[in-house]
Amino acid sequence: MKPSAAPAQRPMSRRRRRAAAVAAALAAVAACGCTATTAGRAHAVVVALRVLPTEQEISAAVGNPLMTYGFRPFVGGLDIMPDGFRTEGDASPIRCAAVTETMLRRTYAPDEPVDAARQSYFNLDRRLPVSGADAAAVVLASATGAQGRFDAFVRDWRSCDGQTVVKHLDSTEGHDVTAAIRDVAQDGPALSASVLTQQGGGPQMRYARAVAVRGSTIVEVSLALSRQTSPGVQAARRVAAIMLDKTGEH
Repeated sequence: MKPSAAPAQRPMSRRRRRAAAVAAALAAVAACGCTATTAGRAHAVVVALRVLPTEQEISAAVGNPLMTYGFRPFVGGLDIMPDGFRTEGDASPIRCAAVTETMLRRTYAPDEPVDAARQSYFNLDRRLPVSGADAAAVVLASATGAQGRFDAFVRDWRSCDGQTVVKHLDSTEGHDVTAAIRDVAQDGPALSASVLTQQGGGPQMRYARAVAVRGSTIVEVSLALSRQTSPGVQAARRVAAIMLDKTGEH
């Protein structure tokens, strides 16, 4: 006996076509990693990412071109935060390490951040005033929590003004990095400092740091300065201000 012919398929209704299109779109979004498993976290991811400055924004703020060179930002939570300095055995005094390190995990762990994003920017021309930058946004569960974290930054940074952090990178003699903290200043929702680093007898490197808060979001900026005439903390504050304006919070 010959197998019977398959029944003819009915034309897909407009409603079914629309449902199929929506399902395909959602599948595409999920495949590219642009959504998250919970509604609350999905919102936070959007907030953290949109706060990061574009190449054009950060270049205008520092006064010379900076680019990502195609490197994508890190997005997540505590897992994307540097975790190399935890105790006095890693860096001393450990309470001052966060002045010299962008988005240190030890700093934010007690706050259980909802989400975070971080992007690095570069320019290979070392003759320019600013040769590189890091920008980070950390979203906490509430504005109260973010303000509390910022207030803790202010207390710690002020107590570290004039201090030198010694970072122990490995057990080899001469590999320690010293980071001298200077010129800590607060201006409203923004905090800034200058950091001069040196590894062993190598060349000194200057950095400008800024931290600021708005609503439930804390932003951090670190600029690598190539010359004595580099714009310094003023430029770091400008980048932080641009990021705060992008939070959409008041």
